[in-house]
Amino acid sequence: MSEKNASYGGAVLAAMLILVSGGVAAADAAGSPWTVGGAVRFNYVYKSWQDDYSNGFFGLDTARLDVNYDDGTLIGSAQYRYNRFPKGQGGYWQHFLHHGWVGMRFADKSTLHVGLDKNMFGLAPFTSNNYYESIAFYAGFEDKFDLGVTYASKPGPVEWQLGFYPRDGGSYGGGSNTAGASNRYSYNIVPDDDQQGYGTGQRDHERNTAIGRVALFMDDTRRNEVGVSALTGTIRNDTRSSGRDTRRNAVAVHYRGGAGPWNVALEALRYSYHTSHSASQTYGGLDPNSFVMLGAFGYPYPVATKGDIYIGNVSYDLPGKLGPFSGFKLYNDYSVLRKRVAGYKNSVQNVTGLSFSAGKWLFYADFMVGKHHPYISPDGGGLASTSRAHDGYTRRINIQAGYYF
Repeated sequence: MSEKNASYGGAVLAAMLILVSGGVAAADAAGSPWTVGGAVRFNYVYKSWQDDYSNGFFGLDTARLDVNYDDGTLIGSAQYRYNRFPKGQGGYWQHFLHHGWVGMRFADKSTLHVGLDKNMFGLAPFTSNNYYESIAFYAGFEDKFDLGVTYASKPGPVEWQLGFYPRDGGSYGGGSNTAGASNRYSYNIVPDDDQQGYGTGQRDHERNTAIGRVALFMDDTRRNEVGVSALTGTIRNDTRSSGRDTRRNAVAVHYRGGAGPWNVALEALRYSYHTSHSASQTYGGLDPNSFVMLGAFGYPYPVATKGDIYIGNVSYDLPGKLGPFSGFKLYNDYSVLRKRVAGYKNSVQNVTGLSFSAGKWLFYADFMVGKHHPYISPDGGGLASTSRAHDGYTRRINIQAGYYF
């Protein structure tokens, strides 16, 4: 698809989103099992290290279309997204299937999903309060979707989920300045790209991922929860002459709770990627098995093959309204990746922010501070090896307005 066609396609999708919103209320009134909706979101972004945009920049973030089905027994959900970012954000576009699954709800309210579905691992459905999520997202452990089967137990004081995903979510379309294998929503292990990546020659994929999760709710309000998750899967090495298929493993424990307007979320996660790369499948003289390439949103980057992620979030729900605005939430989300690789420095992300709504509008105002992080610093390889030039903390401001229907 050409750049011109991509721009036209984005305009058409945005128009579709506005048109279908008028039909949702009618469908609901008729008792239809179908619901159709979507969102259009815009961002203002400022990056402290970006001298070319000293006043920040503004542009479209996402246009998306949602379709859901629920007749009580048969269920399904799909979402397609189009992203087009301004030059300060890379000046690129892409489109992808965010999720798409069909399933059943059984008599005891347990469910079975088949398709591109969410990995139930760690804190769910999200680890964080802010728009940019946590370091776990960029390492491939938060808000992630793969192709397979997910079973969720009936609701109760103890709930569990099992998932098996033979393949990842796949790659879709994007501009000529994106890496084809990374045109996707979820951060997966992907083949590196010679032009838009690091040119390592690594050609890995995630395969046959199994995930189990158990959560215990400690009171009838279901507000206080503790849980444990485990993951194992294959890393498929497409360059068989230089390597073999290996394994990846992860385990996490979490707690979510609160009292009154206060809420807390905690998670500790350990992961290990066992790779089999040849001596030439590297960059900058690094050990080729000390990092693996992850990719999404158009670009791959290296991530340490072994690490611990710690997450600590606190939020406060402000009462009352201010004109048309309500649902105010103050939060601070902290996460750190401690790499268990010699010479690799820790990556840090801290987001202080406020979210609120007005009718169908939802707003985020986030102040982000971090280092050795591809989205909060100029250190694109920061989740693996880092440069002395990027040892200091850098800042990013994100203000988002989204219309949801």
